[in-house]
Amino acid sequence: MRLGVIADDLTGANDTGVQFARRGARTLVPLDWHDLARLGRSADVLVLNTNSRAAPARVAAQRARVAAEALRRAGVEAIYKKIDSTFRGNVGQELDAILDVFRTPLVILTPAFPPARRAVRDGMLLVGNVPVHRTAIGRDPVTPVRESHLPTLLGQQVRRTIHSLCLATLRGNPTRALRSLRAWRATTPGIVLADAVTPQDLDRLARLTLREGLLGVTAGSAGLANALSAVLRWPRHPRRGKPDGKAPVLVVVGSRNPTSLEQVARIEEDDRATVLRAVLPHVIAEGDPYRRELDRVVKKARCELVAGRNVVLTLAQRSASPSRPRALRPTASKAISEFLGHATRLVARDACPGSLLLCGGDIAIAACSALGASGIELQGEIEAGVPWGRLVGGDLADLTTATKAGGFGTEQTLARALHFLRPGPARRR
Repeated sequence: MRLGVIADDLTGANDTGVQFARRGARTLVPLDWHDLARLGRSADVLVLNTNSRAAPARVAAQRARVAAEALRRAGVEAIYKKIDSTFRGNVGQELDAILDVFRTPLVILTPAFPPARRAVRDGMLLVGNVPVHRTAIGRDPVTPVRESHLPTLLGQQVRRTIHSLCLATLRGNPTRALRSLRAWRATTPGIVLADAVTPQDLDRLARLTLREGLLGVTAGSAGLANALSAVLRWPRHPRRGKPDGKAPVLVVVGSRNPTSLEQVARIEEDDRATVLRAVLPHVIAEGDPYRRELDRVVKKARCELVAGRNVVLTLAQRSASPSRPRALRPTASKAISEFLGHATRLVARDACPGSLLLCGGDIAIAACSALGASGIELQGEIEAGVPWGRLVGGDLADLTTATKAGGFGTEQTLARALHFLRPGPARRR
């Protein structure tokens, strides 16, 4: 089967696409959709990023529909709609738009992602056993999630019927779950919102999906994608080896999620990299303040990389409480992405890092676009939620590049990713 994945940000596109790459599927994440038919001939899985998580619902739906139409023209037979494991964004509106193009009687959906402690129990989305609206995601400065009961939240977004598949049914006698699916399919087609807590729950869901021929459109995080990749058959394409790690790593962190801030702090505490923090008011300003700040950050980053030090480009945090970052205007968020993307290009062009580590979906796409890359060919996964691959095209074609969503991982995740890309002890100054 040739599969298309539609995600609403680049890190999500990568961490889902890599689930299929790990099973031997050649998986491409193109930034340019103009020649998908050609790319589709050489790829088993095409992953499109609509960059629509923070977009208005109507805009997000239109982008999802365009992506679905582009994949259909490219000969894709089935769609996996990648959704955020904390349900941020326009999940229902985008899924409705995709179903207008790829019509299917039932859609299996769950955002559960056990490695990141995202679970669905009795319809409630939990992050580390806490309802999502009570976590930092509920206070996200761009796309907050203020409702944890998914049937309620999804019901506000879709125009299709929602069915709930509870844990007891999923884990019980398989014939019971099959009867429910078949009854819904025959009488009231729509979306099956499934509970899932463990990897085994997702495995059961994937087998049900395959058995009932419901692969036309499925939806979930990287968790369900991993389970589906295990039950589908893929040609075995050779994957590249681990990066040689000889040259320093350029890390770019635009996410203001507290998890990302903790991860950067740990890298700095362990002296594994020089952390350069751009001053936010200058970043979102115009004219001379912007140019002076860009020049300052770029010059310092170049010097550190040439000296063999890993470098982290990020923002200075002005909030008194890191757990409650101040909300930003959409124009400010865009300015931050553009600043860090521009800085990445200027630094990488002259200092030639050995690899890139990009944290935050908007930052990942800004950096790749600034470098002129046409996409990423995924190779593997450093750990759950941290895929890596090679840039396709542009100024630094073939450069090893890893991505991570802002809220993913533990305090040590960014440090472990840095060690994967460049093994060895931290260089002390």
